[in-house]
Amino acid sequence: YADPKGTIVGEITLNDSGDQIDCSRMGSGGYSIPSIVEPEVIQFERCDAQFILHVEKGTVWQRFNEDKFWRKHKCILTHGGGQPPRGVRRLLYRMHHELELPVYCLLDNDPWGYYIYSVLKQGSINLAFESTRMAIPAARFLGLRSSDYERCELTPSVTIALNDKDIKRAKQIAEYPWFAGKAAWQKEIQLMLRNGFKLEVEALMSKDISYVTEQYVPERLAAGDWLD
Repeated sequence: YADPKGTIVGEITLNDSGDQIDCSRMGSGGYSIPSIVEPEVIQFERCDAQFILHVEKGTVWQRFNEDKFWRKHKCILTHGGGQPPRGVRRLLYRMHHELELPVYCLLDNDPWGYYIYSVLKQGSINLAFESTRMAIPAARFLGLRSSDYERCELTPSVTIALNDKDIKRAKQIAEYPWFAGKAAWQKEIQLMLRNGFKLEVEALMSKDISYVTEQYVPERLAAGDWLD
């Protein structure tokens, strides 16, 4: 058992150990994703969603839930409290493969957000033996980009200076197998290093409390503007 620290809400009904869970009727709190989500525990009863949006942190997830993003866009909304635990990753894997739902990841523009994406895509080093049951190579990065500082007309107040640890980590991630051969990712990481700062998804809320839910994500989805 792992620490359950993820939440789900949206257009899906689950059966959890005999209890029917309608994730479209979870109020403001959502349904807490358990640590064990194997088929003998969790079954999918109904799904009207067209995709899954996985966000990095609960604070951003709360904004999406309060704005009923999942209802407007017919999706499932999850978060993993930062680095997603095994239960969250396994449930994402199952919904992606069994329900054939694309997975989009709304993560921070920093080395930690990039690392989370790599774990969702190819699995973690510590749990490499579990990668075939958890990794989602088709997941797409819909998170903040280094160019969004100018594109979204953000202000210096939302930037966070890179420290030595961030710079070292970014260079390490650039050499990960998944990123090493991707020109778009190399350009992204190098631009962040040249900028000298990182951006959290919460930075978008400095424009408007619902900018991220009503403009940023819908526009990126409509344009197919993501990193693979």
